[in-house]
Amino acid sequence: MLGGGGTFVFSLQKYSGQVKVVKIETDENPQLMEMYKVYGLPTLILFIDGKEVPGSRHEGAISFAKVESLLKSLLPTLVSS
Repeated sequence: MLGGGGTFVFSLQKYSGQVKVVKIETDENPQLMEMYKVYGLPTLILFIDGKEVPGSRHEGAISFAKVESLLKSLLPTLVSS
């Protein structure tokens, strides 16, 4: 996740071991914004094995419920504990 997003780190704990949330400070890492073509903040991008999941990119504010729905639709093997 680029910019914002602190709430998701805590909310996704129920997916411990299955989902890793990384918040990147954009001011200190402008090369990542360029590499991933990030134009708006916050930006959510899902990766599997280091590759962006097609259709996973979301820019702008998003509720946790929508993030969870996105995760479940794109990662059907995901199980909450």
